[in-house]
Amino acid sequence: MGSITFHHVFKNYKGEQRPAVNDFHLEIEEGEFLVLVGPSGCGKSTTLRMLAGLEEITKGDLYIDGKFVNYLSPKDRDIAMVFQNYALYPNLSVFENIALGLKLRKTAKHEIELRVNRVAKILEISHLLERKPSQLSGGQKQRVALGRAIAREPQVFLMDEPLSNLDAKLRAQTRAEIIKLQNELKRTMVYVTHDQVEAMTMGTRIVVMKDGLIQQVAPPRELYNEPANMFVAGFIGSPQMNFLTGRIIREEGRYYFSNRRFKLPIVEEHYYRFEHSARTLRNVVMGVRPEYVLLNRDLTAELSQGWSRCQVEMCEITGADSYVYVKASDDTIIARTDPDQIFEREENVALGFNMNKVHFFDEETGVSLALGGESA
Repeated sequence: MGSITFHHVFKNYKGEQRPAVNDFHLEIEEGEFLVLVGPSGCGKSTTLRMLAGLEEITKGDLYIDGKFVNYLSPKDRDIAMVFQNYALYPNLSVFENIALGLKLRKTAKHEIELRVNRVAKILEISHLLERKPSQLSGGQKQRVALGRAIAREPQVFLMDEPLSNLDAKLRAQTRAEIIKLQNELKRTMVYVTHDQVEAMTMGTRIVVMKDGLIQQVAPPRELYNEPANMFVAGFIGSPQMNFLTGRIIREEGRYYFSNRRFKLPIVEEHYYRFEHSARTLRNVVMGVRPEYVLLNRDLTAELSQGWSRCQVEMCEITGADSYVYVKASDDTIIARTDPDQIFEREENVALGFNMNKVHFFDEETGVSLALGGESA
């Protein structure tokens, strides 16, 4: 119970030239924890609201558990939604807030008490049942909102940025609680966030959106290690991936990434991306994550093998890591290093890259060359 099918769904608002949601086509499996992520205005909340029945679908079909639901009212879709602002009734107690949906469905009184007490125990809020929302902290209010959704025992849970009003510590704690709930309830959850850390830590699959379009759908590690395009590569990961523009050149049977600062030998495993392309010489963007940027204080270190002498701009120490910002011509490159390895501002270092871990994107389209991106 609880599978969802979006079949080429569009949402157009009057007066807007571009669809808010553009050809959203996706199968969500029963019991899956799917996260919609992207910047503000990308269409993720609109997609969720269409699923909830709070927005009309302009074009396309929507199915829940195989049932066509385009024209069903929200109360008939067997879904429960948790909002960013909790949406609690201030004049009702915690017990009454959790029980409200059950009362509206004319659930028997003894069944309401059973469900509310069971949910309160799961969320560890049994001691708060007689309090009013004004007497609760932000984290407690969020648990009550979750409890109200869980008590209904729907097929599908929808969550629209439910943690955005919490501080960092409480956000991390509540993330863990929601994941635990998902494991216990085994219900389908569709979760909207603009926070890529939330997306990476919570979702079994992630949908990355931009301008109403799906950019990539994949499990977290695949998104991180095999981004489909530059947008996904830059959006997923903190700090974001470094990007360098240049060209692919071929000399004496070997391929190199070349620009004003670097001439980097490409590992042979990547050769197939260029040997069968429309042209050998092409404009590309090379992407490399901060953990694969190499720094060496030995300024004679293999400078002929793709290393370059650069200058440190600044160093951020976060506790678990250090982020070193290095100036290379017009580019600033971020390296993630051991926190015990401190680099000083304006210090000269040799900078290189783990070429086994780089990505190449078509400069014009932004598509990963690993997926056949062409700039022909």
